[in-house]
This record gives sequence, structure tokens and C-alpha cells, in this order.
Amino acid sequence: MRIIFGFLAALCALAAFSGVAGGQQPEGPFYEVQPGDSLYSIAQQFGSTVQALQDANGIVDPSLLVIGQRLLLPGHEGITGLVRTRSLRPGETLRTLRLQLGNDRSTLLQLNQIINPAALYLGQPLIHVAPEQAEAAPTGQFVLAGPQDTLFGLALRAGRSPVELALLNGWPGPRVLVPAELLYLPGEQQLDALPAPFERVDVSPQHPAQGQPVVVSVTVAAGAAVSGRFAETDLHFAQVADERIGLFGVNAMAAPGVYPVILWASAEGGDSVALEIRLPVADADYQLQRIVLLPEKAQLLLDEEARAAEEIVIERAATGFSTAKYWEGRFHPPAPTDYITTRFGLRRSYNGSAFRTFHGGVDFGALEGTPIYAPAAGVVVLVEELRIRGNATLIDHGRGVYTGYWHQVGLGVSGGQRVQAGEVIGRVGDSGLSTGTHLHWEVWVNGTQVDPLEWLQLEIP
Repeated sequence: MRIIFGFLAALCALAAFSGVAGGQQPEGPFYEVQPGDSLYSIAQQFGSTVQALQDANGIVDPSLLVIGQRLLLPGHEGITGLVRTRSLRPGETLRTLRLQLGNDRSTLLQLNQIINPAALYLGQPLIHVAPEQAEAAPTGQFVLAGPQDTLFGLALRAGRSPVELALLNGWPGPRVLVPAELLYLPGEQQLDALPAPFERVDVSPQHPAQGQPVVVSVTVAAGAAVSGRFAETDLHFAQVADERIGLFGVNAMAAPGVYPVILWASAEGGDSVALEIRLPVADADYQLQRIVLLPEKAQLLLDEEARAAEEIVIERAATGFSTAKYWEGRFHPPAPTDYITTRFGLRRSYNGSAFRTFHGGVDFGALEGTPIYAPAAGVVVLVEELRIRGNATLIDHGRGVYTGYWHQVGLGVSGGQRVQAGEVIGRVGDSGLSTGTHLHWEVWVNGTQVDPLEWLQLEIP
């Protein structure tokens, strides 16, 4: 697709458009062509076809698009004005969007082809009529109904009648409020979808895949406490300047879909306020790996009691949380080699078994005795010879971040020892359940194994 710049192309496009409806500008929603757009991408975005767009706009040559050109969008009768797109932000719902943007419910449903409003998710592309061309967007605030709140009481607070307040919130009439229900109260302040004491919420990435680490940044009113939960995992936050930073990982075996992130904030002396963010988790498309073990090593996997006991040792050591952050900047690879023999997340089958497990780290191939370096500063919390993981070391880096080093040839550090980035902490070996000399390196974030190579890309405040 070529976007043609210049006076001649613009004249051609405008001439083609002016031919629609005998030179009269037809009614309907319009879209302004952006850099990189094509008729195909526009058609996909608005649930149309290239041919329908051509017919509606009198376009003969679909390659002659001009940045800034306005296209009539067919199939959206009853909607007028210039449409824009943006992503769904934390705390926003169809009801808050209607009020923030001055768009009515039917317009948002039709433009976005929404079947289930409750299924909106963070970062979802959202089409809407530009606020300056929609009904005047109101000012006010969103509040959460408390256990003792009534529609009548809140109406008095807002200086409105209960009937008017109900209509403003999209209800046919007064009703009994549900505790923690989000309500719109008109007023003079700028409308914000986040209920007090929340001031700002960021989630990165907004569309994580299986095995990815996620960073949550929350700003709340001074003195407010913050906690949270992702799926079945409690979230912990550390204060950095005026932000609260929380980390968690998406389990590599989590089914793709939309998961709730619940955040709670409680102002000093006030009730706790909940905010739900729906986070889509994508399929990481991990490959399958079939491993054949000798009988004596396969026996280790068959010993369920020994395996369970070892898992408990690791999980207990890798699930603590402290607000301290021992490291600075990004982590560095722990091995002096780029030779990766096995990546994170591979679904594994042992001696023909089902693919019930996954590879929880990254394997670096290296000669026996090759030094292993601390990727970042931290405190050694586990140094032990284990049956499956062999000679194992676990380092606590603070903020719920841990790194593990399995199959070493001996043990190079002591429990409680503080280590610095780049310090030698062990040497590559072949101990435990191993199919050859290598370093198995793991990264745990808030009790969940994540892809170490993804973690290397992050720089946490």
C-alpha cells in the first residue's frame, strides 16, 4: 500500500470523494487517514470491506490515499462525526467511557462491535466519536458506593435529584446501590475513570504472554495503602518516590485468556477501594521437547515424594518478599556464553510421558568448571545439594525477585552471603537430573517462574 503525498494526489482523492451523492457530503461517521493506513487496514478496523469503502467514497484507485483525508465509514447509520481510536485504560468501563467521551452506549457498541461489555480488557483498541463532535462530555467524578450509601444521599451530595442521578448513570430510575459499585457524580472537576484514592495506574506489558514478567505502577493519594491480586497470586508493592511498584509473573502453563488484576487502595482511616483491570494473556507458542533418560535418572522423576519435597524447598526459598531492592539497572546473563541449549517454557515429555511439565529456565551450554556470575546484587538464601537440581544456589535480589542456578559442580557460596553483580558464585557442572554439562538458570518473580531472557530486558524503578 502506498500513501501518496502531494498536491496532485490530494486533488484526485478529493475529486473522487466529491462525486459521492452528487457532490453533497453525506452524513455518517468519518475517519481521518493516518500514516501507515491502507484501505484494507481501515476496513478491518471498522468491520467493513475494501470494496464497501471504495463505493462509499467514490475511490477508483485504493492506492491513492492522502494522510488527513476523511473517509465515510459505511454500515454505521445513525452515527455522525469524526471517529478516533485509542486503547482502553485502567479502570475504564463502557459506562465510564460513555461519560468521559460524550458518546452514547449504542454508538460505542456499534463502532466497536461489542457483544459483551463486561469482557472489555486493558489495552483493547477503542473506536469513538471525537469528544469535540459528540455530546458535551460532562465533568465530575467516579466514586465507589459505600455500605451505607444510598442513591438519595449521593444525589443530595451532588445537588441533583435521585431520578436525575440515576439517569446520568444509565439507569431507568432510582435503585438500591450495591457496595463498591462505581457511580458518576456530576461536578466541576475533570472526569477521571479511577475512583479515589487511585490517581494513576500503569500495567506493562498490557498484553503479556505466558511466562512474561509484568510491572504494575500505582499512584494513590498521600498516605493510602496499596495491595493487589493477579489470578490466585497476591501482589506486593514497594514505594518508589510517589509510586507503588508491584511485580508478578504470568505462569507459563496459564491458559490464554483474560485474567483479573484486582487492586485495593485504602486512604488513611478510610474504607478499602477496589479496582479491577482485565488483563489479556497471550499464547507464547512454546514448542514441545521429548527427552529420553537412562533408567537410573528416570527413576528420580518417578519418585513423587522426593520430587514434591524438593519443590517445597525451592518454593519456600523463592517466595519471600521484601521492599528492599538490592540491584541496580538491568540483570546480566550469568554465563560467559551466548550458547543457549534449551529455552524457557518448552513443554516436556520424559520417556514418552504426556507433556505435563515445562522447562522453568534457560540452559547455557558450557564446559565443566566454567564460572557462573551473579547477574545482579543480592543475598544467597539457598545453597544445597538436591537430588533433581543437583548442586543448587538461590539468590534473593529483593522485591520478590529470585534467581536459581542448578546442576553446578560443587557449591561456591554460603547461605546469607551478599554478592555483587559479576561476582563468581559457582561453576557449571552436570549434577542431579541432567543430560549433560550446562547451567540451568531460573528467574522467579513473586513466586512464579518467568522467562529469564524476558527479565533481562527490564529495568525496574
